[in-house]
Amino acid sequence: MLIFAKGSAAAAVMVAWVALGSPAPLMAQSPEQFEPAFSADNDLDCAIFVGALMAEMDAEMTPDNRVGLTSAFTYFVGRYEAQRGIKLTEAFTARYPVYLASNPAEIEQTCSIRMRAFGARLQVAGSALSQLQPPRAGIDEQADTPPQE
Repeated sequence: MLIFAKGSAAAAVMVAWVALGSPAPLMAQSPEQFEPAFSADNDLDCAIFVGALMAEMDAEMTPDNRVGLTSAFTYFVGRYEAQRGIKLTEAFTARYPVYLASNPAEIEQTCSIRMRAFGARLQVAGSALSQLQPPRAGIDEQADTPPQE
């Protein structure tokens, strides 16, 4: 059972959110926060959600959307593994029936917000890293010059 009907507006919006990110983070990670805001089971639910979305949208996904969703899937799986350390096959197999019995709209909303926030944090970090890089001699000037015919 998938969450979205093939080609549904919700699926298209989700892919756009992941690919484009959000202008501002909706949640922030801080070093002072010792207790995770989401449980390992929440992370696994989001991994299942993203995996189902990827399977559903496979033929229609652009390369950018695929990168965004793969990044989100990896993020949630990594968070789960860091907290639990249970083999993924066992974890997915055990959690899937619980996931199916859950409220799909609630999972979609929670995971969507988390993916947008993660994307926004990555954009901010990427911008900060780009600003730290010294200009590369010759390369940056070539980028501003139109190609010679």
